[in-house]
Amino acid sequence: MTSKIFINQDSFGQNSIYKWNKVSTALPDLEPVVLPSDELTQKMRTHIQTNNSLIIGGGDGTIHHTLNSVFQNDFDFHRVRLGIVGLGSSCSFLKSVPSAQKENSVPYITDSSSESSVDIGKVFFKTEDGTQHTKYFVANGSIGFLALGNQLFNQKGGLTQRLKSLSTDAANNYIFVKSLFKYTPVRATVADTAEKKYLNIQFLKAKHYTGEYFFERGNSLQSGLLDFHLFDDLGPMHTLKVFYNLTLKNEFKSPTHIEFKDKSITIKTDQPVPFELDGEIYQGKEFLVECVPRKLRLMTELEKV
Repeated sequence: MTSKIFINQDSFGQNSIYKWNKVSTALPDLEPVVLPSDELTQKMRTHIQTNNSLIIGGGDGTIHHTLNSVFQNDFDFHRVRLGIVGLGSSCSFLKSVPSAQKENSVPYITDSSSESSVDIGKVFFKTEDGTQHTKYFVANGSIGFLALGNQLFNQKGGLTQRLKSLSTDAANNYIFVKSLFKYTPVRATVADTAEKKYLNIQFLKAKHYTGEYFFERGNSLQSGLLDFHLFDDLGPMHTLKVFYNLTLKNEFKSPTHIEFKDKSITIKTDQPVPFELDGEIYQGKEFLVECVPRKLRLMTELEKV
């Protein structure tokens, strides 16, 4: 029986079809519906009105968009089972799902006979005018250096666009250098501690966060906890050292790197700042970041915890 897969045409530097062609022979029962993200939203909303399953093709941003724009309420989360084919640049979430299959390096979870429920993150944030917003994230979020990097990474056109279609790692390295010249420290209060300058504040549900970079810290997708990583800002040379150590998969000790697990945390900044969730950029000043246990139903079977 054929099922539709809703593919975000804009994923992977607007070249998601290239990745789909690499994996399509392994998924012959999926019929592609390929559209730009704006047009795809209404198609997916219409689909889930009469179907309890939804299969999407894209990266972390496409999953993020589905949770926040296609799913309309808690009933959709409870009812709809999600299948995913990783056609984006990074695919941090799928890389962190141990049961995901792969074909030509493209990860996917599309087994309609299997199911697991996994945690996701939730952020309540206020903008400068005091307006309250709520967004879910499936993989990771950040305030500071990585948020700026994601903002630059998402800009269309130019060298970044060309590099993304060739190599995600090459694009990430280029964006790091570009961010180094544009970045200014974020002054923030984290969990009611004293305000100080941060290079980066990270909160993750998935262990991967961009390209092949990841934190291997033993958190699972069903633990009910988020991973938090705080980096003090000590200037450009320190940032270079941090980046170098991250290329070694974070196997280093640094007095400026604080990590812990928790269900939630509050963050306040002295002025509105860009922050990213699953690579998508927002603006905020006050944040409550929390883990929502077993919120998302997936077409895969995870180990019991």
